[in-house]
Amino acid sequence: MKEYIENIIPRLKEFSQSLDRKETFVDVPWVLIDSEGGFQKYIFKRDGELVMSLNGVVTIGKWEYLAPAKSLLIDRLKDKILLNQNFVDSAVMVLNQDGLKNGNFVLANEVLIPDLDVSSYIKKLFYAKNNIFQRELPDGMNLEFHNYPNVIGSKVTIEMKPIENATIKSFGKRYVVENGVLIGILVTSNFTTDRGDIAIEYYDGSTVVKKGNNVIQGVELAPDGKYRLGFMNYITVQNGRIIKTSIF
Repeated sequence: MKEYIENIIPRLKEFSQSLDRKETFVDVPWVLIDSEGGFQKYIFKRDGELVMSLNGVVTIGKWEYLAPAKSLLIDRLKDKILLNQNFVDSAVMVLNQDGLKNGNFVLANEVLIPDLDVSSYIKKLFYAKNNIFQRELPDGMNLEFHNYPNVIGSKVTIEMKPIENATIKSFGKRYVVENGVLIGILVTSNFTTDRGDIAIEYYDGSTVVKKGNNVIQGVELAPDGKYRLGFMNYITVQNGRIIKTSIF
């Protein structure tokens, strides 16, 4: 989670609220998610008290907003730390400990994110703010299209990592990427022929069986030969592709 947040937060900073809007974070049940995945509740009281609860054991510290630095000064009794604004909204606060490059403090509003899945929340927020459309891959990762709703011709990434040239399968469709750009989406139609069941693959939006389409039988390319799709409708296959369509 930490690595993903550190990679994506800089791209969301323009959408961040400011800590000077104290109503965004005061009297809210924030859960601090530490580097080991542990949880501690923080409540910033309007009078400057900081309620800290760990496994139900409460200590009372103090907090103060320092406007010139856009930072929170927190007295946790055991120490005092300065946290700089990184990203803030009503559901998430990502604050960076002053002087540390990767010292993010991640706090989730447990009312708005009851499962405390900050990575998922930030990802969805980033997609919405940047018009990114996504399709889940079989391994659980996301295939991302960066020009929604115009998917064809859009830049394509997987979990924000660039793709150069690939054909990527996702739940019945194959996405063809060249030079990092989506050039087409391949779908399949099933046919019963005189040589067994086959699937013909073509670009989404086209239902025409034509020369160049891929032909699959089972999980492999269909054997070379002539196939009857229906009355007066034949295809000739070579190396797994249609090389000819005919009426006899």
